[in-house]
Amino acid sequence: FQNLCGFFWNIASIFRHAPLLGAWLFSWEDRRMNVLYQMIGFGALITMGLSYWQKDKRMILLWQVVANLIFAIHYALLHAQSGAVCSFFQIIVLILFLLQERFRWNKVATAMPIAAVFLLIAVLTYETPVTLLPILASLVALLPFFQSNKRVIQGAGIVSGLSWLVYVIAVRSYSGMVTESVLTVITAASLLKKEPKGGAEQEDARIMGREK
Repeated sequence: FQNLCGFFWNIASIFRHAPLLGAWLFSWEDRRMNVLYQMIGFGALITMGLSYWQKDKRMILLWQVVANLIFAIHYALLHAQSGAVCSFFQIIVLILFLLQERFRWNKVATAMPIAAVFLLIAVLTYETPVTLLPILASLVALLPFFQSNKRVIQGAGIVSGLSWLVYVIAVRSYSGMVTESVLTVITAASLLKKEPKGGAEQEDARIMGREK
């Protein structure tokens, strides 16, 4: 009889601690899902890295379209709304960037509607000042549409990268931290060396595609 009472007491103890057990299980599930979300982000990072191995500007932009799509999914899963929307809209920007070169559209006329959409995104997704950083980074990255000075463009790339870096730290995107840290360092280092012929064009393409 004593053993039977002990058995029921143990069963009762499990139910007594059920809220704590449930909290632990849900916490473990959240951690597991977060690992999945971060893996998706690192997939985007790898795709972005592969874009830098391409020789042709169009191939660079094509790989970056794919990278931005994956980053958009990554940020959406992290509930980083402004980053997700900016990354998705950046795909349209990259396509317009290619079309502008192909059909010789006026650069300013092409960039102004894009800037207007980014400002609209800022209004619709605003939560805190931090959520404005992807929009700031995206607007700065439009600089190649307006002028061709290489060093100014590289400086804009650094500002864009630092803006994204603060944002991804805030939303805990580890892949974003790696991406923006590496790209910002590379861009800063490129200011100290001479670019080979054709390097400036690739630099423009990379800065245009760095939105994550």
